[in-house]
Amino acid sequence: MHLYSPQTAPLKTIFIGGGTPSILSANAIEQLFANLLTHFQICPDVEITVECNPGTVDAEKLGVMKNAGVNRLSFGLQAMQDETLQQLGRIHTVEEFLHSYQLAREHDFDNINIDLIFALPNQTIEQWQHTLLETISLEPEHISTYNLVMEESTPFYDWWKSEKLVLPSEDTEADMFRWTIETLTLHGYKHYEICNFARPNGEVKHNLVYWNNQEYVGLGVGACGYVDGVRYTNIRGIPPYIEALNQHKKPISETERLTGHAEKAETLMLALRKREGICLADYERRFCETIEVAFKDTINKGIDLGLLEQNRTHLRLTQRGLFLANEVFLELM
Repeated sequence: MHLYSPQTAPLKTIFIGGGTPSILSANAIEQLFANLLTHFQICPDVEITVECNPGTVDAEKLGVMKNAGVNRLSFGLQAMQDETLQQLGRIHTVEEFLHSYQLAREHDFDNINIDLIFALPNQTIEQWQHTLLETISLEPEHISTYNLVMEESTPFYDWWKSEKLVLPSEDTEADMFRWTIETLTLHGYKHYEICNFARPNGEVKHNLVYWNNQEYVGLGVGACGYVDGVRYTNIRGIPPYIEALNQHKKPISETERLTGHAEKAETLMLALRKREGICLADYERRFCETIEVAFKDTINKGIDLGLLEQNRTHLRLTQRGLFLANEVFLELM
């Protein structure tokens, strides 16, 4: 914080996450926020989110967070079946999640997100429907629904490659996603980003920074940031991270400055994640040219395939394009 605070504007959003910050002691949480207040200027209407794993929060921790100004919590539930949670390697049960959620409400947290995952191994549509409907019944202000992505160097990936895992078919996954959009919309949630749904005025401000390709400071082991046009990744190992700080050096391991077509493509891809898409005027102000200069052929192809649609002010994914977003993004590269 000390290394970054001199050149950082007043903070509009703060997100404590990327792991399990709720596993910290109440005293450690208190120290963390005391240091934030010491080093940074913070806007009066700041959004402060803390990611919480069910079963790792208690009344004392929630009280400390509330006193520190935390006004948004994000619970990683993932599924409403204990057997599914065990298969995912989660440390909590459904009952522990429900207890943590109720405890948060009792501490007057009125902006809560719940993370869910669909297209899990052996997951049926009925199981996913049960998970989503049970979640809706809790009336959270925000729901994030992600499909399972197989990443190399993970046990799931190895099991999948060796055919020990049975994943839902692409058609089943698409049916799950389609039903999710219809159901959440029916229950008053606005579908404002590919994976995110919010009650009125419940959109998460912090993630909009990412989707609008704006700057943010990343602090902590393995954290990523974007400052002065440079993306950076911090050292991932804890001992070398601490050693860099002991030498009063920013603990950065990798940097990349995006310019030219790469910056334009990334800005477009991130913005297309939003259901409103990219504002054509904002793009033109940022790059001093219309979006057609760099992407005319790609946009026309996407429109012809029914994956993109453009009006006078915005370019966005169609409903069909939501299901094939990665294909659109690959074309932009």
